[in-house]
Amino acid sequence: HSACAVRSSMGDEIFKSTAKKFQRQENMDVHDLLMDSRSLFKYLIDLAKYKPVKDKTNSFSVKLWRGSSPLHAFVPPIKAALSVSHASIEANDRSKDIFPKQVPRMRAFHKDIQLMSSKARPKRITVFAVQPEYADTPAASYELSNQDVGEIHFLLKQEAKGDLRKDARVQDLNNVINRILAGAQSGAHVACQRRLHLRTFSVVCLSEDCGILEWVPNTDSFRNIVTKSYNPQAPRHSRRRRGTNLADFGYLRDAYEKAQQFYFKRGNLKKAALMFEKLCLQKYPPLLYWWFVHNFPNPHAWFEARARFTLSASVWSAVGHIIGLGDRHSENILIDTANGECVHVDFDCIFNKGLNLPRPEVIPFRLTVNMIDAFGPTGTEGTFKGSMISTMSTLRKHRDTLLSVLEPFVKDPVIDWKRNKSKQERGNASKTHINLVAARRSIKVIEERLHGIYNLRNPNFLKYKRTDGVSHDDEDGIHELPLSVEGQIHRMIAEATNNENLVQLYVGWMPWV
Repeated sequence: HSACAVRSSMGDEIFKSTAKKFQRQENMDVHDLLMDSRSLFKYLIDLAKYKPVKDKTNSFSVKLWRGSSPLHAFVPPIKAALSVSHASIEANDRSKDIFPKQVPRMRAFHKDIQLMSSKARPKRITVFAVQPEYADTPAASYELSNQDVGEIHFLLKQEAKGDLRKDARVQDLNNVINRILAGAQSGAHVACQRRLHLRTFSVVCLSEDCGILEWVPNTDSFRNIVTKSYNPQAPRHSRRRRGTNLADFGYLRDAYEKAQQFYFKRGNLKKAALMFEKLCLQKYPPLLYWWFVHNFPNPHAWFEARARFTLSASVWSAVGHIIGLGDRHSENILIDTANGECVHVDFDCIFNKGLNLPRPEVIPFRLTVNMIDAFGPTGTEGTFKGSMISTMSTLRKHRDTLLSVLEPFVKDPVIDWKRNKSKQERGNASKTHINLVAARRSIKVIEERLHGIYNLRNPNFLKYKRTDGVSHDDEDGIHELPLSVEGQIHRMIAEATNNENLVQLYVGWMPWV
């Protein structure tokens, strides 16, 4: 199902030869499953690309997929089923059943599809799940039945400009990082174990631009969480009381763009930062602290949720800076409303691609005032900084492992990491050379960061001439010499919270939230 004719032709050839092999072996069950997988993939791709006649509709019904093979014969596209462990291999060694025993099977699709409200309008599909012992029961019902143990939800998505294979590769990298962090903490004293890990989910690519993403339950976007926050100690009719205006894109847009003009039009970055502080941050102070208070009324649950939020934010910040993860606007960071944990989504903008945007993303990671507010009285100086130091120490200690995993990702000739898919079809020697040069540059940048060098260069410094008495040499203050772990983390936090950097971002990033 590739958009590239050459890859599609090669895939068809491999597919047909494999089907013929099973026919010769008279293994018709696997042959039929293979043939049905093609029709199932086409069904899902067509569904991902389908656009309802009414743009504002929130749901629609579809004709369900039918195949000669039952749906439970397919692997559920969830992390629990796709993650391999030695225990699961040994448990299934003598059985033809390759599924982990604890993972429910897919029985049937639900006919109703929910359209999400985000810009790409992805579809949420529902599958009825049954226990493995009931998997062979015919799918007589396409509604929830007594034998079902519940529902499994997936996000069916088509990327307009991105490539979901990047998301899949980054999830693979995150799983490697989780194993490294788990190994580093297993040998530590119990008091030093910080529960450092990245919350991951499965991404199964159907084509370059279409795929199935595992639904992460109980999550809401960072922006929506701030919108729901309110400060009960503020006056009832004060604009400081509720997050509705704070997280409203249209409400503070003019104020933020007014502050930006002092730099982009007049070259006065210091004045722009002061105006951003005055017009946005001072008028609408952070509120996220209160969301945790109201959402977790039990003191122990409140403390655990805030700790999880701080720990997960610190790990994502360290890893995000290393791999150059950009586009961290308020919709691409989710919060688990059940335990406070951060979950990042949309990994198309990696390897410092954010610096090539019309409004470059000139900060190492998102660390806005509301995030700091939720960390508690110590702000960035407490658990957040300590956890970042622990994470970065582990990453730098295992830099050779990370680089060996990252290098094949970056040099993958199938994926164009630097440009959008519309240019990906222009396969020629020039493009291959450009990609190779870009891959080497990306690896060099990552390697430098794993040695403690802060090398995030701000392209605006070359584009806009400053008139506030700061020279170009002063503003391009990149440390060419390696820093200690503590020094590196201190520099990263300083850059992420610097108003002079935040005022340069794209208004849709909403740096005041």
